[in-house]
Amino acid sequence: MDNYPIRQIAGNPSQDGFARMLPNICFTDRANDPLYMQILQPWSLSDSDGRERLYPTLVFVQGSAWTFPDVYFELPQLSQLARQGYVVATITHRNSEDGHRAPAYLEDVKTAIRFLRAHAKSLHIDPERLGIWGTSSGANAALLVGLTGDDPKYKTKEWAEESDSVNYVIDCFGPADTVHLLESLEKTLQEIKVSLSCLSAENQQIQKQILAALQTDMQNFVGLPDGSMDLELVREMSPMHRIEPGKTYPPVLILHGDQDEEVAFDQSLNLYKAFVDHGTKAEMIAVTGGNHEAGFWSQEVLTAIGDFIARYS
Repeated sequence: MDNYPIRQIAGNPSQDGFARMLPNICFTDRANDPLYMQILQPWSLSDSDGRERLYPTLVFVQGSAWTFPDVYFELPQLSQLARQGYVVATITHRNSEDGHRAPAYLEDVKTAIRFLRAHAKSLHIDPERLGIWGTSSGANAALLVGLTGDDPKYKTKEWAEESDSVNYVIDCFGPADTVHLLESLEKTLQEIKVSLSCLSAENQQIQKQILAALQTDMQNFVGLPDGSMDLELVREMSPMHRIEPGKTYPPVLILHGDQDEEVAFDQSLNLYKAFVDHGTKAEMIAVTGGNHEAGFWSQEVLTAIGDFIARYS
C-alpha cells in the first residue's frame, strides 16, 4: 500500500484560544484570615517579538449570602473569557458567620482589586482596563465597588497606594436594596411566627429552623450586639441608597431572572431605573423564567455579558 493519508492542522504559535490557571494566590497580608484568589490567564503571555502582553481584567465575586464564596463554582464559565483574552480573578472575602460583619466583605473585594493593580505587570494585567462582575451577594459587593471607587472609608492598609475603582460593573440578581430586603425579611419572619400554630409538630420544627437561620444570617451581616439590626449600616450596604446626584459612576449591566424566589426581580428593576434617571450608562436583561442561579444561566446570557465586557474593557 502506497497511500497513507495524513490530515494536517496548522500550528498555533500564539496559543490563541487557550487559558492557564494560577491557583490559590494570596491577596492579603494579614496574619489572620488570609484570603486567596484563583486567576485565569490567556495561555500566551508574550507576543511574537517577545514583548510581555497585558490583558484587560475581570474580577468575579460569587454569591454566598455574605458568607464564604465558592471560588470554583463559575471557573468553567469564566475560562471562556480567559480563552478570549482576559485575565479573570475569582475572589473570596471574609465570612460573616465568623463574626466579620459588613463592610468586611466590601473591604476585601476592594483589597483584591488593589492587589491585582499592584501586581499588574507580573500577572499580565492592564491596570487601566479592569471591571467587576458579581452574582447575588457578590453582585451587591460589585455594585458597591462601582459606587464607592477609592472611598477611603473602605480602604485597608493593604496595597493602599493603588486604586480600587473599576471600568464597569456587572450585577447578576444582586440584593440592590438591602433596606427593603430587611423589611421583607422581617415580614417573612412574622408570617412564619403566625403560621406556626397551624402546623404539625414536625413542620413547626422545620419552620423554626428556617426562622432561626434567617435571623442568624441577618444578625451576622448587619447585627448589633443587642440583637437588633444596625439600620444605618443596612442603608450603607444598599446600592440603591448610594446613588448620589452629580457623581459619575461606571457603566452597569444588570441581569435578573423574572422568577427569582430569593432576591425579588424588582430589586434589579428599581435599581436599573434609578441608574438611568441618574444619567449613568445602564442596561438590563430580564431572564424569562430564570430563578436564583437555577434556570438563569445559558450561553446566550454568557455571550451578552461577554459583549458588555468587550465594550467597556
